[in-house]
Amino acid sequence: MLTGIDAIDWTTLRHAYGDASDVPDMLRGLLAADAEERERALDALHGTVHHQGDVHDSTVACLPFLFEIVTTPGPEGRGAVVELLRSIHGDGRDPEELDFWSDDEEEYEEWCRLLARAEADVRDRAGSLLPLLADPDPGVRRAVPGALAQLLPDAEEALTALTGRLAAERDPVVLRAVAAALGDLAVRHARLSGAAADALGPLLDRPGGGLPLAALTALARCAPDRLPEPEATTRLAAAELRTAVEGAPAPEPAPTGPADTMAGYLRRLRAEHTAGARAPWATDLLGELHFALGDRVEERFALVTDQLGSPERGQRREAVDTAGNLLSGWRGPHEEPVRLLGELTLRSDPVLAREAAGELRRLAAIGAPAAGALAERVARGPGLRPQARWHETSHGAALGALAAQGDRRAVPGLAEVLRYGHVPEELPEWLEHMGPETAARLAPALSGRLAAMVGAGRSSFAEQLLGAAAVAAPEAAVTAALGFLRLEGEARRRSRGPALRTLAGLGAAAEPALTTLRALVGEAAGAETAAALWAAGGEGEAERAMELLAAGLGAGGSERHHALRAVARAGTAAAPLLPALRRLAARPEELGDRHAGALARALWRVGRDPGETLEAAFRAWGRSRSDRPDLTEIWAGLGAAAAPALPLLRAELASPRRHDNEGGHRGRMRFRVAEDERLLRHAGTVFAACGTGSPVPGLRPSRPGRGPGR
Repeated sequence: MLTGIDAIDWTTLRHAYGDASDVPDMLRGLLAADAEERERALDALHGTVHHQGDVHDSTVACLPFLFEIVTTPGPEGRGAVVELLRSIHGDGRDPEELDFWSDDEEEYEEWCRLLARAEADVRDRAGSLLPLLADPDPGVRRAVPGALAQLLPDAEEALTALTGRLAAERDPVVLRAVAAALGDLAVRHARLSGAAADALGPLLDRPGGGLPLAALTALARCAPDRLPEPEATTRLAAAELRTAVEGAPAPEPAPTGPADTMAGYLRRLRAEHTAGARAPWATDLLGELHFALGDRVEERFALVTDQLGSPERGQRREAVDTAGNLLSGWRGPHEEPVRLLGELTLRSDPVLAREAAGELRRLAAIGAPAAGALAERVARGPGLRPQARWHETSHGAALGALAAQGDRRAVPGLAEVLRYGHVPEELPEWLEHMGPETAARLAPALSGRLAAMVGAGRSSFAEQLLGAAAVAAPEAAVTAALGFLRLEGEARRRSRGPALRTLAGLGAAAEPALTTLRALVGEAAGAETAAALWAAGGEGEAERAMELLAAGLGAGGSERHHALRAVARAGTAAAPLLPALRRLAARPEELGDRHAGALARALWRVGRDPGETLEAAFRAWGRSRSDRPDLTEIWAGLGAAAAPALPLLRAELASPRRHDNEGGHRGRMRFRVAEDERLLRHAGTVFAACGTGSPVPGLRPSRPGRGPGR
């Protein structure tokens, strides 16, 4: 084998770390009898000729030998070499989106030629993989279907080969790979979706081995109109998952093999993630099905509800992660999965309880069905004395989730841990949800913690503690903010912004800080100083504050953002700044997406002109999805005058996705549930004010409310 490898002058070729004279030994290593030696050789090739997905002249020179290794019966580990070839092909990569290492134009052009050459060479040789669908090595047969869907130039030939293999293959893992490849092929070539669906449909009636689950996933990707009815899809997927788990052997032991390779590292990660789980491949398939179903929320919410109730720990743990992504990113029937997450916090498994509570903390805006279970878990106590890292325990996670709902039952636990422990970033929001009366019970803990920090000259957690004290103990917040502003060096620099923002939000209660604030004029953070100065001094400081804010509006960056927020807070009292706001509105290309929503808020608060506000809000709506809840609140304030915004709101509410979910996300992505729920409430107000029906049944107008459990 490897005929002609020594005829190449590898010293004249390059890879990521220099000349390629060591590449022949790596290629020979792929043929070694010892599995660890083969893995190290493959790892070396990934790290040199294909380092971080790159291609060199030595990479192209390797291709004939890699194909020879793959297509010669006998050598072990050839399936992994197939995956290397797929990666070298690049699968439609765009050189302009890659980070080239040199500014030299000729080098860049040569590199682009190498990328194109590698892609063409792999595709030209891909036909030699067709016979490997029947290779004796199951590892090769598992790798080849996906490679054919990606690499074979003749898509119809790939379709024929894959559908033909369905009848001859007996290995369930290979069959799942063939089903997945059919879906992939049809996604790549839409004209084949009907034929692929014709081949996939009968697989739904071939139970066992996970083939129906793989076929469902492939159909969801390439021909969603050919899926069974939602209830049947859910029932079939859930039944297949249960069958796979019940029929699986005991969890596999820790993987073996070299620990110093990338493959070894990935094996260890995988083993940690699936520790104790049965049939992790079935869990993976269900995750793929979720992603493929996309916006089909009826099936997805039913699937995650079923999985959360699984008797198998590994399935429940995977369902917690899936539920976090689904519940935060899609609007749907959330009550039952949220309740089940709450039930998981009561289990004796501390890892599962902590993870479930962590998701509920992020889902607090829709978390009411879990409040009872969280309160019960918190009432059991921590088991150990409160720790500085209390939030990393199962009890602490439940406490945080309960507090995030604004539930008064979290107050005793928070009072205990806030004396010295980690301070959550969302603490001010939690106390706002509780309301001043309930939050005041935390005043002693907050006041003592702030006083100790200022006395020690430290600024850790200043933002969170000051924001929380502004709700629970305004006088203590003013005293602490003044103390922070009088610190020196890095501690003062880090705490100045939080102190100024706290004073600005306290309004007239910040009056004791007026002298200190006047002395700060001229330092950095002019807009934040102006906002605090105006709040503390009222009309007497308005003129000076507006001078600073006018400068901030013209400064750009974070200074402009702080200025726009301060102007909006001042409302009609900032009318002299309207011309500056209108100049910004007239130059949207200079404003930037980040500031578009803030400008619309400022125009509405200051000018109160519905037409002007609508125009600015329309521009911001298309530029920044994250601003949409605030813009909907503006329209709610406009009342019936917001009627021109109804088409935008109807389009927004017609989507099952939450406002900041643009699709294409996988893994641990989480979305802004509370903000989306706020958008929905304000949208209800707009529809009610305009006298039109809401596109979302049961959508209610926004109104001042109190958190649960109060």
